[in-house]
Amino acid sequence: MNYLTLRYFLEIAHCLNFSQAAQQLHISQPGLSQQINVLEKELGIKLLYRSTRKVTLTEEGEYLYRNLLPSYENIEKTVRELIEAGSVPQTTIRIATIPSAASNLVPQLIRQLKQIHPSLEFYIKETTSVQAIELVQKSEYHLAFIRTPIDAKQSLQKPIKWMELPKHPLKLAVSDHHFAAAKESIDLKELKNETFLHYDPKHSPSLYFLLEHACLSAGFIPKTIGVGPEILTTANLISNGIGITLMPQDMIQLLDSYRIKGVSLSNLSLFSSVSVIWNHMNLSALTEDALHVLEQFQGQSLSAPSAEEARQEQSQEQ
Repeated sequence: MNYLTLRYFLEIAHCLNFSQAAQQLHISQPGLSQQINVLEKELGIKLLYRSTRKVTLTEEGEYLYRNLLPSYENIEKTVRELIEAGSVPQTTIRIATIPSAASNLVPQLIRQLKQIHPSLEFYIKETTSVQAIELVQKSEYHLAFIRTPIDAKQSLQKPIKWMELPKHPLKLAVSDHHFAAAKESIDLKELKNETFLHYDPKHSPSLYFLLEHACLSAGFIPKTIGVGPEILTTANLISNGIGITLMPQDMIQLLDSYRIKGVSLSNLSLFSSVSVIWNHMNLSALTEDALHVLEQFQGQSLSAPSAEEARQEQSQEQ
């Protein structure tokens, strides 16, 4: 079977006009009519009703058109992408991410990207902000979600570019039986004698700075009992009354099954956010589509994951 003849049939079925279809296909109208006659004879079925006034599809013609069209559209899309890219188009996206973004941002991004690229494949690596930046700098990953550095313009040098996503207030994270859990807000000065679970200054520099800054603004140096590199380890320590800490609201939302309460800080307004970063020297069409999707997230309040999703987090940094 001449598959070009099928392409001719699809154009006629779309236009329902031989003259218009012939013009689109750059073929003479008599030649197009002859090709359709050959196809009908080869299949042994009538595909079109033709009169001097109009062209309509037979039931068999409608069936053939409906089932052939997606295949030919995919062929044309594949060829077009190959020509535009000049090479094999990217179908896999590699994302490095901190766990809080892995729970709420990444699933939304992947879901919307798959609507644009149904054959999308992805590889996700949960890691620290510092390591994620290195992976993007080396072009080993296309995108990374990091905790926005305090000095972002200094920390994120070329060829890295970044986009900040919604900010979340810094809150006190305590067990539900801690005295502060009964309050809607608390002055951090009341907690100067408490023991704090701190952040690693190397792997979590932004959160380390925020906790230090908050306590110093309240007039004391935090008494720390330990450094927790993993969010669920920290959650277990807090829920068992071993210490308290400060966390952005988006992180506390992950811990709703750990008997942890997030309490607002009075007389102190600090915020933290997640940013997406990319290497503008290695920007593919797929990565650009991902960034367009993420632009829609700016200024939005993103939903928190379920408790079960939070329990499954295997994280290295908050």
